[in-house]
Amino acid sequence: MQDSYEEKLCLNCGTPIKGRTDKLFCCSRCKNEWHNRLTGEQRRRRERVFNTLWKNYKILELVMESGDPLPEIHALTDLGFRPEYVTGFCRRRGGRDEYRCFDISYNKTEARLYNIRRAPEIG
Repeated sequence: MQDSYEEKLCLNCGTPIKGRTDKLFCCSRCKNEWHNRLTGEQRRRRERVFNTLWKNYKILELVMESGDPLPEIHALTDLGFRPEYVTGFCRRRGGRDEYRCFDISYNKTEARLYNIRRAPEIG
């Protein structure tokens, strides 16, 4: 009696798979390519967001070094600052909104940032 053997094909390239019956890929390269294709766009989106946040952080550091207490938002956006990208937000007493970019916090009006400061280090 002969077993009905169904030849499995690699999920990535379609070549026949030899070896274990539960194998899904013919080689590690195909396995990596398949997983990278599935997760690639998510990773690229995450990297774009992080790079934008990092650019905001570096611009805020430059503002703190310059000593300008009330930088104009349009001047910062000319440098690449994106005010819609923040790592934290909270509403303080009196209705004042506080934004954070990693360890730098600031408040803003329609036209300016103010009260830019670095949070104290933890531990």
